[in-house]
Amino acid sequence: MDKKFKIEFDEANVQQSVAYILVSEFDLRPNVLKAEIEGDGSGIMILSLEGDEAKLKAAEERLRQEGFVIKEMVMRISRDADLCWNCGACVSICPVYSFSHDKDTWELLLDNSKCISCGSCVNACSVHALSLHL
Repeated sequence: MDKKFKIEFDEANVQQSVAYILVSEFDLRPNVLKAEIEGDGSGIMILSLEGDEAKLKAAEERLRQEGFVIKEMVMRISRDADLCWNCGACVSICPVYSFSHDKDTWELLLDNSKCISCGSCVNACSVHALSLHL
């Protein structure tokens, strides 16, 4: 099973190794997709986790006990169809090919399961039809 999570941390737990806990205690395969740390020691990490579903649930609980705020990320990018004019700027800039065009209608298609929450598409959209949900 593969899931993506947003993990929030603060100055109290910024020094703890999330990846170490996930690998050593739960045999999960983490992939850090994005990490931001503010000057006060708070921040976020976007993490993709692969492994057994029961172990994923147990790992979530373990990290919550350590003071991390965890949210599963189901929809990372949303598109306002009324604003979007299917120009393809997001298609060309997305490093993981989350966007494509329908071959018949040329309507923009979005596959949120591929998204790594980098925000490149949001910056590329000239009509502000895309929103990043962190």
